[in-house]
Amino acid sequence: MSINWKPKAWIAILLGVILQAFTFLYLNRPKLFWLYFILSCAVSVIDWKYQTLFAAAFSLICPIHAYFIVKIFEYSGERAWYSKWWGIPAIYAAFFSAVFLFRSFLYEPYVFPSSSMQPTIDPGNHIIVQKLGYRTYGTYGITISSKELASADLMQRGRLYAFYPPHKDIPFVKRLIALPGDTVAIRGNDISINGAVLATEMLYETDLLSVYEQNLSGITHLIQRLKMRPSRDMEEIVVPEKSYFFMGDNRDNSADSRFWGYVASDRIIGEVIYVFK
Repeated sequence: MSINWKPKAWIAILLGVILQAFTFLYLNRPKLFWLYFILSCAVSVIDWKYQTLFAAAFSLICPIHAYFIVKIFEYSGERAWYSKWWGIPAIYAAFFSAVFLFRSFLYEPYVFPSSSMQPTIDPGNHIIVQKLGYRTYGTYGITISSKELASADLMQRGRLYAFYPPHKDIPFVKRLIALPGDTVAIRGNDISINGAVLATEMLYETDLLSVYEQNLSGITHLIQRLKMRPSRDMEEIVVPEKSYFFMGDNRDNSADSRFWGYVASDRIIGEVIYVFK
């Protein structure tokens, strides 16, 4: 029992700058920890959505608050385990492990960087990728496993997926056009899958582009064509076994399977389940 213990100001300040809310565990103030932790999580979501830096303010607010707590500190009870030298590292390691496993195996957020998926996804939009079952697991640049899909039924034409293209270990997001064994041909605005041309209807056009509504295996989505760029036609090909053919919705401004080929099943990260506009 450490009833005469008093926290050191320099430790509280250092933890406040580096670990922010966790400094209040060192100060034996769990209610303040939860208050700042919840606030910092909420502000981090706002930063992620709007590309702001409000969360950085906690690196200033937390150490200042911690310093004033140390100055008026009067301890009359038992020092909790989480305020001891091993408590905060253990809690932080557990917290980071939970985040790492959640992002690796369940859901991972991304900021979409390019215009290749317009008008569906704009540059800077945020997306959520569902990963369970796709068996290419990892996050923060760390790969845990890279195996073939748990089930081929997870892949459906017309849906959006994140994957690693054959030539890069950087996540791409495109629309799945064709499955293993499908025949694909592209001539102008027409895409043929197994001999059937995809239903495509123009919605509107401007001086620079035309926007169409396209139906692929019952999934309706928008695509756009740029008037100043020639169409990239492709003679009929057959998608190999355990491979997939992807294209961007911005058809004339997308590096996709027309350029670098097929995506193997052990390179599929997961399905895009939500786009934050």
